[in-house]
Amino acid sequence: MSPAWILLGGLLLLAGCGRPDPARPPAAREPAARVGAPQATGASGAARPARGAELDPRLVQALIAAEESEGLAPRAAAAGLSLELGADRPALELAIPKIPRAATARFEVGDGRRGWITRLPVGQHLPSAAYGGGRLYVSGGFDTTAFYALDAQDGRLLWNRQDLEDNGPTAAMFQGEEVIFNTESCTLFVLDARTGRTRWRRWLGDPTLAQAALAERLIFAAHPQKGGGHALSALRLKDGQPVWSRPVDGELLAAPVVHDGAVYASTLRGSVYRFASKSGARRWARPLRASTAPWLAGGRVYLSRTSGRAEELVALDAGSGRTLATLRRVEARYLRDVPRDLSSWPKVWAFEGSRPLLAHGRLVDTLAGTASAADPLSGKSLWQRRDAGSGGERSLLPPVVAGSQIVLASRKGAVYALDVDTGMTVWAYRTGHTIASSPIVARGWVYLASADGAVIALEVGGPALDGWHMWGGGPGHNG
Repeated sequence: MSPAWILLGGLLLLAGCGRPDPARPPAAREPAARVGAPQATGASGAARPARGAELDPRLVQALIAAEESEGLAPRAAAAGLSLELGADRPALELAIPKIPRAATARFEVGDGRRGWITRLPVGQHLPSAAYGGGRLYVSGGFDTTAFYALDAQDGRLLWNRQDLEDNGPTAAMFQGEEVIFNTESCTLFVLDARTGRTRWRRWLGDPTLAQAALAERLIFAAHPQKGGGHALSALRLKDGQPVWSRPVDGELLAAPVVHDGAVYASTLRGSVYRFASKSGARRWARPLRASTAPWLAGGRVYLSRTSGRAEELVALDAGSGRTLATLRRVEARYLRDVPRDLSSWPKVWAFEGSRPLLAHGRLVDTLAGTASAADPLSGKSLWQRRDAGSGGERSLLPPVVAGSQIVLASRKGAVYALDVDTGMTVWAYRTGHTIASSPIVARGWVYLASADGAVIALEVGGPALDGWHMWGGGPGHNG
């Protein structure tokens, strides 16, 4: 048996027998990060080491050193480990101030980096924010007619709309100084990003719960049809005039996705569609029991679907919709969270599922409370990081990518950056807030939306750490 794996047995035994002292961060060399990782400073209000690490980083480094002595690259040794999230670098517990509604406060993240929190006037479950032009755009929540623009550097309110004609603004898109979003109560809005003034709005049908998508100056949105049933339509960004409309068998899961001249969509009934983005010609439709919006890469469609009491990660041929492979399958007692009808509008409006993404040749997903990276063709596992205490529930929100980092948020308030190649932790924090939706990453900052109406911003790197400015990464929702 390899000495390294004998050592791994010792790691697991030690992990079960005790925990590192949370008051003393380990002094050993930690995994190299491509962006500088904040550390505890000891100053008032700075980050403090969190409790609960399962493995001492010194032991992980010993394993990597042992593999190196056998001629294996240290990154390969690290990638082969299956660990709990934060085991190699304990999460830092942030001292985020408690503030009243309609207030903003700043705090230290550590290592000279900044953070801020802004609580909106109404404490509701918030969708992901959108970044653009140095500003952050965020809905006030399902039961509000409010929409806000905040300064991305300090959280100051720049403008707000409390008087939208319909309630329930979805997560927004930003492009060219315009902000685009649906409201659950029927209307598509395009606002001036600098002032909040309405450029145009168009009534689509009641309800419109999924987000819209944008590409090639066309907005793609699902909505009820006047004669019954649902449709996916394309409208001009300039003025909202319809270009085409095609029937689908229900409201969408999360949002349509645009890639390489085609629009893809998963519905509440589990069907998956592909349409030509310019003409609306339907290329194919498949009944697949889909449980997420699709992700497109390399001529393949990746998505999650239900299968009895399990959830599967599957790959489809983008040209035909034919199922090519089942890449991962997990027991999923949490599948009650997947909306299959319109019995709960807030549930449909908020649902994201465990949508996968492909980054740097790795297919990453968060099924059943485990962040997993796999070969996108064979499904061979490359690394896994488990959310401690998840109990196999859907405790992790969908992953996002910024540079070489995979950024994950847990519903219980932790946020992690993992090296995409190895899965090793670059930085990790605990916010003390319930996180409601997947994070966004823009110019060195991570922005989190909470379940109680707060937006939390953490400076975690330099401006080069960038690239995920809204839900799904960009206005087409495919990175």
